[in-house]
Amino acid sequence: MTKRKKKCIVTYASSWSALAAARSLGAEGIEVIIGDSNLMAPGSFSKYSKHFFLYHNPEKHPEKYLKKLVQVAKKHGGENVDLVLMPLHTDCFVVAANQDLFKGIAKIALPSFEQIKLVGNKALLAKFCDEHDILIPKTWQPDTLEEFEAKIDDFKFPAFIKLQESNASLGLKKVKNPKEAREFFKYSIKDSKLKEGKGEYPIIQEAVDGDDFCSTFLFNHGKKKASMTYHNILDYPRNSGMGGLRETVDASGMEEIGANLLHLLNWHGVAEIDFRWDGRNKPYLIEINPRFWGGLGQSIAAGWSYPNMLFQLAVDGDIAPAHPKAKDTKTFNPCLTFLLMVQEFKEAKHPIDEIEAAFHALKIHFKDHHIHSMEKFIKQLGKATNPVDRFKAVEEVIHAKRGSINEMFNWKDPLPVLGLLYPIAVFLKHGRINSKMLVSESKIEKVELKEDK
Repeated sequence: MTKRKKKCIVTYASSWSALAAARSLGAEGIEVIIGDSNLMAPGSFSKYSKHFFLYHNPEKHPEKYLKKLVQVAKKHGGENVDLVLMPLHTDCFVVAANQDLFKGIAKIALPSFEQIKLVGNKALLAKFCDEHDILIPKTWQPDTLEEFEAKIDDFKFPAFIKLQESNASLGLKKVKNPKEAREFFKYSIKDSKLKEGKGEYPIIQEAVDGDDFCSTFLFNHGKKKASMTYHNILDYPRNSGMGGLRETVDASGMEEIGANLLHLLNWHGVAEIDFRWDGRNKPYLIEINPRFWGGLGQSIAAGWSYPNMLFQLAVDGDIAPAHPKAKDTKTFNPCLTFLLMVQEFKEAKHPIDEIEAAFHALKIHFKDHHIHSMEKFIKQLGKATNPVDRFKAVEEVIHAKRGSINEMFNWKDPLPVLGLLYPIAVFLKHGRINSKMLVSESKIEKVELKEDK
């Protein structure tokens, strides 16, 4: 009997989650075909990525993106091949809406588009949670500017203003008072071209005390197959962004809440649910990512190999419930840690202009008068600020990640570390960086595409 080949098409190779997935799948002998719209995607450098393909941006050109996936699937499939299509980012939305295109070509384990639309929209999710007595922060979605202006002074602050459909920390801002809320609310409407009276306006959500926890799940049509939770120790941007340093935690209470919600939804595939918990009271459910999550590397390092479990679910139609022994594991993302250190440095006590001037002078004079220029540089630095004060916050970031696993660099698979060049290059070019420069935006829209005859 001919042994069946195992192959998996993985998308969004630019992400660290795709790199983690490729390594996890490849280590189990599954042939990884990885794609992206960027040639310099870190995942494409991995030794576990046997084939790389370019596709059009799924946000701008969903039809061309889908046609490319069908083409790649037909190329790598066959009678004796178990081929799974595993979209790693928000491109799973358009794949979920067009799953029929891949029948007989590749196997998929995704929720329906309607399920994604419900949980991926923060306003719809808040309504669903209220209807099923699931604790969430007080949430309000104004339909008009007049309504917003009339009621915003009575809202409890601090609060978060969030676009209804966004990922990572895009379209999100913590506001301290009605004035800040008015400014960002109006900016969000203009920047995202939102229409009044169409239910598109941002939501306003009360800020609640506690730390950020991420509960992750794998479901088979409403039945839980795996769950684990990690805690974001550090995030970028600070207090409102993506996890840069994480640790696995025991959080059965949160997982029970999340599992109940996903059971009600008859969920199929993976999902990640954000919670906010103060360690004493009942945790608040914040939002759901109806896809793989940024901390996938943390889940895998702790023993939950979600890509492999999802692959098996797609091929066999079911898997046994997974209960790995929890590991005391920390992982850190070098890209986000670098950006966090830059942020801490720039937000330190003293202005950075003097230090930039000192470095500029050193650069000009060092070649001809290196000893004198170094002495002058040290004196200028001393006048500008006490270096101990300046670097204290940075040192704390470095200290916090000691003993943790670098989710990008691996001695057995070193080349993907080249992905670090991207955020550094962006920062050097613009003198600043934010989540919008690193994470692709996406809208949860249905795109109907028929196969070519």
